[in-house]
Amino acid sequence: VVFEGGDVFGDGVNVASRLEPLAEPGGICVSGRIYDDIRNKPDIETVFLGEKRLKHVKRPVKVYALAGEGLPTAKPEILEGAETEPKPTVIPNRRILVLSLGILAIIAGYTLYTTYFAVPGKIETIVVLPFENLGAAEEEYFADGVTEEITSRLAMIHRLGVISRTSAIQYKNTEKSIKEIGRELGVDYVLEGTIRWQQTSDGLDRVRVTPQLINVSDDTHLWANHYDADLTDIFEVQSDIAKCVIEALDIVLWKSEPEALEASPTDNLEAYQAYLRGRYYAGRPHFSLENWMHVLQSYQQAVDLDPNFALAYAQLSKGHARLYYFQHDLSKERLELAKHAAERALELAPDSPEVHRILSYYYLWAFRDPDQALKELEIAEKGLHNNAEVLEAKAYVFQQQGRFEEARYSFEEAFKLSPRDADLPTELIFIFWLTREYPLAIEATDQAITIAPNEVWPYLGKALIYWSWNGDTEAARAALEAVPTEHSWLPWFWLWQEIFEGEYQHTLERLSSLSNDWIRLKILARPKSLLSAYVYEYMDEPQNARRAYEAAESVLEIEVKRWPEDPRLHSSLGIVYAALGRPHEAIREGKQATELLPVSKDAFYGLPYAIDLAHIYTLAGEYDAALDQIEYLLSIPSWISIPWLQIDPRWDPLRELPRFQKLVEKYGE
Repeated sequence: VVFEGGDVFGDGVNVASRLEPLAEPGGICVSGRIYDDIRNKPDIETVFLGEKRLKHVKRPVKVYALAGEGLPTAKPEILEGAETEPKPTVIPNRRILVLSLGILAIIAGYTLYTTYFAVPGKIETIVVLPFENLGAAEEEYFADGVTEEITSRLAMIHRLGVISRTSAIQYKNTEKSIKEIGRELGVDYVLEGTIRWQQTSDGLDRVRVTPQLINVSDDTHLWANHYDADLTDIFEVQSDIAKCVIEALDIVLWKSEPEALEASPTDNLEAYQAYLRGRYYAGRPHFSLENWMHVLQSYQQAVDLDPNFALAYAQLSKGHARLYYFQHDLSKERLELAKHAAERALELAPDSPEVHRILSYYYLWAFRDPDQALKELEIAEKGLHNNAEVLEAKAYVFQQQGRFEEARYSFEEAFKLSPRDADLPTELIFIFWLTREYPLAIEATDQAITIAPNEVWPYLGKALIYWSWNGDTEAARAALEAVPTEHSWLPWFWLWQEIFEGEYQHTLERLSSLSNDWIRLKILARPKSLLSAYVYEYMDEPQNARRAYEAAESVLEIEVKRWPEDPRLHSSLGIVYAALGRPHEAIREGKQATELLPVSKDAFYGLPYAIDLAHIYTLAGEYDAALDQIEYLLSIPSWISIPWLQIDPRWDPLRELPRFQKLVEKYGE
């Protein structure tokens, strides 16, 4: 239920209004979703009335009536297949009053909304397919950018459900029919088209756009047009296409929506082209530092060309913050660049929902400030209704806070709006992995692989799940062997896969073949010498292990001085000190890593340093402290599990201890 000013709308209002006639006079009916929230309350009795198809609600809704003292007797026979719930109890009159008033308020709001504000009929759904680029290959970014801009304008309309551009891009160059696409995405309409950018003989830039709106149900063309305009008029063309779609679908605009359709992000065409290049690079799969630098260069060029380009400043701020968050650059200068761009974006467009959506990442990534990030998203939601990107951003905030159920819900809701975006089930993989719901995690990997078989993380995620779930290294190996392309994380996965299998010689050979002297990832930074030291230790070659630890010590001490705020380096140095017999310094470094990024501040990315601290305690012979840390990790959402502990040789010194055995008994299931 969404409340905005004096208006009340949303799926909750619609469902409530359809349930109300099913209740006895003075009674209360609720949906299955509400029932799930109250079913375990000992003082609430319900009667199951069966499933009912409600008007303007796509799927059948399970209907329950509240029962008990003071409520009229429900009649299950009003719906087919009704059955009464067991364990009748009494619901207090006070709760009856509260629930009744709540539902009456929703119904009253719905009546007000439908009488004065709402547009009759169901919400129409549409996807804007990537416009085909008929120009040069290097102009592909422009066609993609025009498609995204039209999508963004349509997504501002309350009465229109718009599939996200991330899902739509999956159909670029597809041979699937409109009916197939419509069925896969669950949409009523498809907007597609072509675009050509060309230079005339007199040196002017011209753009030719041919959009067409198609009804999925019967494959008829509801509207088509042909635009042949100066490139400088591209914003008017995009706006006109969006308005014509709205008119063709007979949607009445609400409040400030006409103004939103007319808005243009900048008056400077060169700045706009630079901005589109930034969006193009940012949308490339498989994040790489090199590609992300192209993103920053493009957005910086956009604001240099137009110092009043608010969206470009917002994206620039997000770009700098991402480098900081993923620990590619932890310098104060990088933070200052992000801060300056964010402040400028807000100064230029304080009321822009899109600016606030983008800046939620700035607060989340630059400062790990989830409260401020959520405030930005609350503002964004007012103008970006049913928006998958807003829901996805909220999910990341909840994940950082350790609110994994809410993160799961937000990812799932985003996936409904963006059903071809493999990133969303991929993110669910890690939610289920951390919360130890391993069968659901495997389902999510399979779903992501079905959507995007060439993406890497679903396969890597499957290996992680098997390590944690049952220590099945054979299944994990099969997942790693299925990875479709090279990836920066793959050496780390193979390193631990072969360590878990006891294939130590293969591990050394794999390390020696790496071109870099480090494995640097967002959760760890280890010199190859440290990783080699692990392997020599497990091979029972203490002299080789010590030489490797000493080599790692010298490079890590230099790096820690250079980047004192990097928890990855402190953790690595702590492990080295512990292995070299310097326990006090080791524990100091390990604790400093957990203080720089505690689990309480980031429930996901804080975990590696808590695990490293347990490893440091083990190496230092502080077994009780190590087991304290391990028990803590077993008691919270994390990837540490009994099967993982049993295949990981780091914990060999603890295995025969009675307390370790008790942990196995307690958490083994």
